[in-house]
Amino acid sequence: MKVLGIYLVVLGHFYSIGEKFIYVFHIPLFFLISGFLSKRESDKHVFWKKLWYNLAVPMLVMTVINFVYACGVQVCDGTFDGAAFYWFVRNVVFGMVAGFDTLWFVYTLMLLKMVFQYCSNQKIFYALSVMLLALAYVYNHANLSGLPFFLNQPNAIVDACTAFPFFALGVFARDYKHLLNGRHQSHRLIPLAVIGFLFVSVCWYYNGNVGLHACCYGGNMLLFLLGGLAGSIMVFAVSKLFGRTVQPITIISRGTIIILGLHKLLIYLVRAFFPASSLDVVFAAIIIILFVPVILMVEKSFPLMAGIYRIKSMK
Repeated sequence: MKVLGIYLVVLGHFYSIGEKFIYVFHIPLFFLISGFLSKRESDKHVFWKKLWYNLAVPMLVMTVINFVYACGVQVCDGTFDGAAFYWFVRNVVFGMVAGFDTLWFVYTLMLLKMVFQYCSNQKIFYALSVMLLALAYVYNHANLSGLPFFLNQPNAIVDACTAFPFFALGVFARDYKHLLNGRHQSHRLIPLAVIGFLFVSVCWYYNGNVGLHACCYGGNMLLFLLGGLAGSIMVFAVSKLFGRTVQPITIISRGTIIILGLHKLLIYLVRAFFPASSLDVVFAAIIIILFVPVILMVEKSFPLMAGIYRIKSMK
């Protein structure tokens, strides 16, 4: 599911084939998976170490790499402005999407994990989904011009309002892990995938554009939730149809944060030779495959970028 999800992220960032359809569910899918894989640590020090090494450090390293690349491009075309350093630091400190770009997801995920770790009351935790969705509604319908920049512009903190329900749904699904991990016959999975696809199509058609990076749930909050859930079910069914996981899938799965942070660099390279192409579906798959050796190299030579605790747990 993580591999299919990151493929859709890469394809969506080509901004061409099926972009708006993909945006209905691909990020909700990742928050749902993250909730499913999260667990509360009995030792708070372990929690903060994992949060720092597994998420914060890779996020910051790749954010700096992307910024250096952007500065290099601006120097080459004569548009570089020294004030870019100030804006970069400001945006990163305040969790602005303008600073983190695709890695806003990681910043938001860190916030959700903090809430999950310290909100031990199950009822209150799930109730937060309703409360934060209400805040998302206000955010999308209020005049934000008078608010500070870190509230009236897309930022990872506000994005947590729309992301939290899917994270909470993933946590809820943990109680049914034995059912999800069980064997499922193809004659049941195929209709499930088709139904999920149809629901996503309906939500995409009637709900309009969804963009969690800007706390945007489209025109209807119910359709937003339904589309994200239906898309996640669709990806789950398709994943089950693949059967046993092979090694490249495992490598890509544990390196999704690396792909998330650096895939746009390869997209820029593709676009330099193919400004607009009907082959973006293929290019996205090639980019994912090219990251397999990159992930292995990073895990071996630059463990801070892959997450020290994650690598230790694999060994």
